[in-house]
Amino acid sequence: MVFHSLKGTQMTIIPRFKVSALVVLFLGVLAAARVAQAAQPLKAFFISVGQGDSEFIELPGGKNVLIDGGPKADSVTSFLNDHGVKKIDYLVMTHPHSDHYMGLGWVFDHMPVGHFYDSKIESSVAGAKSVREKARTQPGCETVYPRPGDLLNWDDQTQVQVLNSCPDPKTASGGVDYNNCSIVIRVSYHDSAIMFQGDAQNEAIASMISRFGGFLKADVLKVGHHGSRNATTEDWIAHVQPREAYIEVGKNSYGHPTQEALGILKNAKVNVHRTDLEGTLEYDIQ
Repeated sequence: MVFHSLKGTQMTIIPRFKVSALVVLFLGVLAAARVAQAAQPLKAFFISVGQGDSEFIELPGGKNVLIDGGPKADSVTSFLNDHGVKKIDYLVMTHPHSDHYMGLGWVFDHMPVGHFYDSKIESSVAGAKSVREKARTQPGCETVYPRPGDLLNWDDQTQVQVLNSCPDPKTASGGVDYNNCSIVIRVSYHDSAIMFQGDAQNEAIASMISRFGGFLKADVLKVGHHGSRNATTEDWIAHVQPREAYIEVGKNSYGHPTQEALGILKNAKVNVHRTDLEGTLEYDIQ
């Protein structure tokens, strides 16, 4: 058999073996491209912002996520500029405490944000109200109030599940209420997972264990509330079963990270990393 192609009035005959070779070559290139695409890593950064929280995720498909913005803009600004970030696809404010949201105003002022994930716990603090207003008025930014159990469509190759949030209007009676409204997400890729705990404490932890039980396992845990004694419990660590734990903490008067939290992690043979001792940290899933 031969294949024919017409070029003007001249007929070219392409032998079968050449066509077969071309087909094999094309399929090889296509397969290589798919392997290369599938092999893109997920990169998680635990940004050193002092006594506060901020994490940045580079998703395998090319989009990005910023979770919280620390107690001031300086550190987040430097990190995003150093990494050439010009847009945030998904921005999460876990809860309206200043050590988590103060850097987010700068983000809204200097780059487009695609989606803003928030809770509905009220806040009368000017800084939190300002961030929410910037999200509401930025063209093209959609505000989302995720519910526990929701799967977020952030990346075709990655599963992102919400484990805790306050999607319905709620009035806070104290700081613990804000912490327990933290948006907690589990991000999994290639049979590995990272748990981003926000500041979730005992009440939220008990709720997640009751609802999700055996589905909480994650290789990496962003430790809750900077290593406070109420955010790291033996039951929580037994369910998550992390191999690596990242504590975002700076100079503080709260005793963070507490000896209780560090002891629980040590007894569970978890490798502990701290931004106050090591600076910004990176964990990759290949």
